[in-house]
Amino acid sequence: MIRYNDHILYRNHDDRTDLPYVYYIKGEKLALMVDAGNSPASYHAFIQELEEEGLKEPDLMVLSHWHWDHTFGLPAVKCPVIASEKTDAYLEKAMAWEWNEEAMLERLAAGEDIEFCHEKMHEEFSDITAIQVRRPDIVFEGTMHIDLGGVPVILETIDTPHTRDAVMVYLPEDRILFAADAEYEDYYDNNSMYDPLRLQNYITYLENLDFEIYMRGHDDTAIPKENILQLLKDAQI
Repeated sequence: MIRYNDHILYRNHDDRTDLPYVYYIKGEKLALMVDAGNSPASYHAFIQELEEEGLKEPDLMVLSHWHWDHTFGLPAVKCPVIASEKTDAYLEKAMAWEWNEEAMLERLAAGEDIEFCHEKMHEEFSDITAIQVRRPDIVFEGTMHIDLGGVPVILETIDTPHTRDAVMVYLPEDRILFAADAEYEDYYDNNSMYDPLRLQNYITYLENLDFEIYMRGHDDTAIPKENILQLLKDAQI
């Protein structure tokens, strides 16, 4: 477990299995976890590291978006899970999927899944038939305010370059934005490319938001606002 400051901790990402950073934000009353990780095993490993730090399990969880590496830990989660209405719809669809080699290959051929995720799922799960998909407990659209106790949190649903169902986690007093994978290309619905309009809209959204640090799902953990804006503007060229 890596401590970013006195109330934000995170578990490192793992490129081998495409495990993203998983974040823990603690207030005086409540603790919020951002994303469930890519399997029950990775979720349990996160909880074990919390225990080693003398920290309680999360009271709430929020999902940044529906992709498997951020949600397949959900079956092990005990606390209420918050997500956007669109994330709930994506997960409801995925719940109907069969998890065996034949069905997974059929989804690849149909374009419902992508080769990269297919490979990484096999790295994380020794038995792919053990994969389960779960829906969130609380769904919303727009904004939601949560007071963790001295740590106000604003959740906002937006359309991003990466997915249409994103939830941004904003700590206004810290001036930190947890954006997960929002700045990446759309691997599922836009042929692994940026949609120019969605990219520009996201740049405008970030420009207008008062934050200093951008927390990511993969790559470098925390980068300054000006760095993420430059990265995205470079992608427009």
